[in-house]
Amino acid sequence: MTWVEFAFPACPACSRSWAVSRHRDCPAKGRGAGDEGGLDVDPDQSRVRCTGCRRTWGVWETRFHCACGRRFEAHEVEGAVREIIRVAALLARVLAQQAQDLAEIRRAGEASFRTWTSRFTVAVARTLGAMAGRLVGSLLRALY
Repeated sequence: MTWVEFAFPACPACSRSWAVSRHRDCPAKGRGAGDEGGLDVDPDQSRVRCTGCRRTWGVWETRFHCACGRRFEAHEVEGAVREIIRVAALLARVLAQQAQDLAEIRRAGEASFRTWTSRFTVAVARTLGAMAGRLVGSLLRALY
């Protein structure tokens, strides 16, 4: 389940659209929760989630309230909503792939670092071993 921002589709009356949608009259608004009802969509489940109050609902149950005053249902702009879901699914796949790539780079880096640390430790141990041996030998000769 991947949530990405739910774009506001073009209004049938004024044709304006926005990159994000907001949860109208979100119960979390004004509570200082840090978020005031941005909407995310899970393209695989066709679910919408409010980032403020965490309420979820089906994409096709969504009502949009445009700044021009027009209120419209998701099914009235079905083509635009389907395109938003398609783009969100593509974005979710890209983000998942990027996260997987970063994890692989991190694992490769950690393995490389462990190998380097091991080689460094062996080299230092060899150097310090000889030095420590001479130091201990010197101390023993001085004491006895």
